[in-house]
Amino acid sequence: MTPAAQIPPDQCAFDHGPTRETWQRMRLRAGAAVPLVVLLLLGTVTVMGLLGVRTGGEPMWMRIGGLVCLVAAPFVFVLALYSLGPILRLRRMRRILRVYPWQYCAAVRPCPGVRDVMALPVQLQAEEGGEWSHPMRAVNPVQRKRWTGAMEQGAWFAGDPDFGGVIAEPGGRELMTVEHGSSTAADRYGSIARDADRLARAKRAGLSHPATGLRG
Repeated sequence: MTPAAQIPPDQCAFDHGPTRETWQRMRLRAGAAVPLVVLLLLGTVTVMGLLGVRTGGEPMWMRIGGLVCLVAAPFVFVLALYSLGPILRLRRMRRILRVYPWQYCAAVRPCPGVRDVMALPVQLQAEEGGEWSHPMRAVNPVQRKRWTGAMEQGAWFAGDPDFGGVIAEPGGRELMTVEHGSSTAADRYGSIARDADRLARAKRAGLSHPATGLRG
């Protein structure tokens, strides 16, 4: 049985059990560090608040602790913001998966000659032997730039090729968001505004393209 035949028909991708289970595992992994970061953040704020009412006769260990908290505070705040990034991206991924069904994609490959420090540049091939898409930015919310090569033999795609979406290994595994880079020409998207149904669907999924400025 081919990956195309295994795609669940006539349902949004998030209704597919294995896809939903993969997303839930990623969500648990993304949220695992949040309680610790919150405790560090609260502890830092509390200590800095206590230092704000010092009398000047504090012991040396308290002064050293205050200096450490003062130096560490910016890093703790950055860590807190960084830990929220994967959770927000997973929420966006779920929104897409609740609007679009899975479609078969003949192949997804790393984009040759394109560099991106924050994402993995990839190209999608909708049909075997067909044209490759313009470069897109693929992100695994819980593991940066992980690429096994399995999608080069066939993948699943949920979304709109002109806006972006979610790719996965057949079976709904290894979920990654994909979006177009800002360098893609805007004239390719001139017809989108005339397709009301397509545009409304993209907005429900929270998809946008920097060339159009459209966002749900």
